[in-house]
Amino acid sequence: MTLVQLRHLIELANSGSYSLAASRLFITQPALSRSIASLQDELGHPLFDRVGRKVVLNAFGSLTVQRARDLVEAAQDLVKSAKQLSLGETGQVRMGLGSGAGAMLMTPLLLHMAEHHPKAHIELARGNTDMLVRALRERQLDVLVIDLRSLQPASDLAVMQVGELPGA
Repeated sequence: MTLVQLRHLIELANSGSYSLAASRLFITQPALSRSIASLQDELGHPLFDRVGRKVVLNAFGSLTVQRARDLVEAAQDLVKSAKQLSLGETGQVRMGLGSGAGAMLMTPLLLHMAEHHPKAHIELARGNTDMLVRALRERQLDVLVIDLRSLQPASDLAVMQVGELPGA
């Protein structure tokens, strides 16, 4: 079963006509018929009854369409969330700040996030470098901002210098 088949089912239920549903979906009527037949075969039950030239949902079809609507809506929400996440509009970042970086950058960082990414959630952890590196390795943090001089080089850490703070 695919989301495409579920969308076909929903449109056919809304229109009550294979030809009208196919037209609204921009597919041929035989393609829509095959899609619905395949879905019915997979579910093991018919979804529609014919009443003259119209198709009407049967009891099983009514339950299936409601669940299909929920699934299609959930899939659309997932795509929307992914787009928002990729644009930095939402999401969560768990950041560790060392003592120097934390003292100098925490307020500007929080102001920037509130102004430019109000739906994003930032979780900050403060502590010494060893504790923060341990939390990073245990996947409790996503990123660290620390004084590079306090870090022991390690092959499992990707280090990038992003700037230099005055006096450091």
